[in-house]
Amino acid sequence: MPDESQQPWVVVASYGSIWQADFAAETLREAGIPANVEGGQNVAIFGLGYQGPTQFGVRVRVPWHREQEARDLLHDDEDLPPDPEDES
Repeated sequence: MPDESQQPWVVVASYGSIWQADFAAETLREAGIPANVEGGQNVAIFGLGYQGPTQFGVRVRVPWHREQEARDLLHDDEDLPPDPEDES
Protein backbone atom coordinates (compact mmCIF):
# COMPACT_ATOMS: atom_id res chain seq x y z
CA MET A 1 0.00 0.00 0.00
CA PRO A 2 1.44 3.42 -0.96
CA ASP A 3 2.41 5.90 1.72
CA GLU A 4 -0.54 8.20 2.53
CA SER A 5 1.68 11.27 2.04
CA GLN A 6 2.12 10.31 -1.65
CA GLN A 7 -1.61 10.07 -2.41
CA PRO A 8 -3.44 12.89 -4.22
CA TRP A 9 -5.06 15.47 -1.97
CA VAL A 10 -8.44 17.06 -2.71
CA VAL A 11 -10.05 20.34 -1.66
CA VAL A 12 -12.83 19.82 0.87
CA ALA A 13 -13.50 23.46 1.79
CA SER A 14 -12.62 27.02 0.78
CA TYR A 15 -12.62 30.06 3.06
CA GLY A 16 -12.24 33.79 2.71
CA SER A 17 -9.67 34.16 5.48
CA ILE A 18 -6.68 32.24 6.69
CA TRP A 19 -7.90 31.83 10.28
CA GLN A 20 -11.07 30.09 9.09
CA ALA A 21 -9.09 27.60 7.01
CA ASP A 22 -6.63 27.01 9.87
CA PHE A 23 -9.56 26.37 12.22
CA ALA A 24 -11.10 23.85 9.82
CA ALA A 25 -7.78 22.08 9.21
CA GLU A 26 -7.12 21.77 12.94
CA THR A 27 -10.63 20.40 13.45
CA LEU A 28 -9.86 17.69 10.89
CA ARG A 29 -6.44 16.93 12.38
CA GLU A 30 -7.94 16.51 15.84
CA ALA A 31 -10.29 13.92 14.31
CA GLY A 32 -7.30 12.06 12.87
CA ILE A 33 -7.70 13.29 9.29
CA PRO A 34 -4.51 14.75 7.76
CA ALA A 35 -5.21 18.26 6.45
CA ASN A 36 -3.23 21.00 4.70
CA VAL A 37 -4.06 24.66 4.21
CA GLU A 38 -3.32 25.99 0.74
CA GLY A 39 -3.34 29.65 -0.20
CA GLY A 40 -3.10 32.73 1.91
CA GLN A 41 0.59 33.17 1.28
CA ASN A 42 -0.28 35.95 -1.17
CA VAL A 43 -1.17 38.37 1.63
CA ALA A 44 2.46 39.11 2.52
CA ILE A 45 1.89 42.83 2.03
CA PHE A 46 0.37 42.75 5.52
CA GLY A 47 3.32 40.88 6.98
CA LEU A 48 3.99 37.35 8.10
CA GLY A 49 1.38 35.85 10.36
CA TYR A 50 -1.51 37.79 8.83
CA GLN A 51 -4.73 35.87 9.46
CA GLY A 52 -7.34 38.12 7.87
CA PRO A 53 -9.27 37.96 4.62
CA THR A 54 -7.60 37.29 1.31
CA GLN A 55 -8.95 37.98 -2.16
CA PHE A 56 -7.58 34.66 -3.41
CA GLY A 57 -9.32 32.42 -0.87
CA VAL A 58 -7.78 29.71 1.24
CA ARG A 59 -8.41 26.00 0.65
CA VAL A 60 -8.30 23.01 2.96
CA ARG A 61 -7.07 19.75 1.41
CA VAL A 62 -7.19 16.16 2.65
CA PRO A 63 -6.11 12.82 1.16
CA TRP A 64 -8.63 11.74 -1.50
CA HIS A 65 -9.76 8.65 0.41
CA ARG A 66 -10.72 10.78 3.47
CA GLU A 67 -12.70 13.36 1.46
CA GLN A 68 -16.23 12.36 2.41
CA GLU A 69 -15.34 11.86 6.06
CA ALA A 70 -13.75 15.33 6.14
CA ARG A 71 -16.71 16.98 4.41
CA ASP A 72 -19.12 15.32 6.83
CA LEU A 73 -17.10 16.45 9.83
CA LEU A 74 -16.81 20.03 8.62
CA HIS A 75 -20.50 20.14 7.77
CA ASP A 76 -21.49 18.80 11.19
CA ASP A 77 -19.22 21.11 13.18
CA GLU A 78 -21.52 23.94 14.29
CA ASP A 79 -18.63 26.02 15.68
CA LEU A 80 -16.84 26.10 12.33
CA PRO A 81 -17.04 29.41 10.45
CA PRO A 82 -19.35 29.25 7.41
CA ASP A 83 -17.92 28.41 4.01
CA PRO A 84 -18.35 31.47 1.74
CA GLU A 85 -19.01 29.22 -1.26
CA ASP A 86 -22.09 27.77 0.48
CA GLU A 87 -23.78 31.17 0.61
CA SER A 88 -24.51 31.42 -3.12
